[in-house]
Amino acid sequence: MGKTKEKAKESSNLPVNMEDVIKKQLQEQKKHLGALPSNKIGTGGKEFKLPDGQTSPGPMQVIVLDYVWFMVNYPGVYNASDPKQPNCFAIGRIGPDDESRDLKPHESSAEPQHENCKDCPKNEWGSAPTGAGKACKNQRRLLVLPTDADKDSEPMTIYVSPGALKNFDSYVSRLAAEHNLLPVQVITEISFDKNKQYTSLQFAFKGKHDNMNLFWGKREQSQDLIFRPLETEKAA
Repeated sequence: MGKTKEKAKESSNLPVNMEDVIKKQLQEQKKHLGALPSNKIGTGGKEFKLPDGQTSPGPMQVIVLDYVWFMVNYPGVYNASDPKQPNCFAIGRIGPDDESRDLKPHESSAEPQHENCKDCPKNEWGSAPTGAGKACKNQRRLLVLPTDADKDSEPMTIYVSPGALKNFDSYVSRLAAEHNLLPVQVITEISFDKNKQYTSLQFAFKGKHDNMNLFWGKREQSQDLIFRPLETEKAA
């Protein structure tokens, strides 16, 4: 009987709206912690920058474990000296041109721009704040490992920009049509297109590898990384 009274007393001391209190604490926590590690390979300035800080002009040979569509919208005009967090993004295996229209803003997006990506006004040509492009950046997020990876190697992500989507998509299509292979089964060489002033990745088939058990296992273990959400914020 005494224990029951003690539990009742403890419950009465809890905040009335615990959900709001937890949400507030999570927001406060973000101020004191860094972002989740993304293991991202940078490609700025036509140079590969690995998560450990090493840089290389390439080319770089990797195993593409997996890839997803990655759509992201930033409010206003992008300013490299004062970058803003995106307000809407989507991650999925089905692109916005698919009739199923399954690609939608992620549930953690601060300001979803539409109910689906296919019909979103920000995914229309000419919607960018400047120029004739799209406001929403259509990309691919790739999950990769070096060819000499072992069981302790950590997969990394690399992004294919809108201008290089055709290069990657046609590469994947050729692998399937001409070789009956998935990217995870082969060695892929990634390089920069020297004929483009802007950063544009190119992809080349360099043969099959003989370590499918390792790379397929890494693919399955790293789905949380390839689908990891972004931090977003509402426009001011």
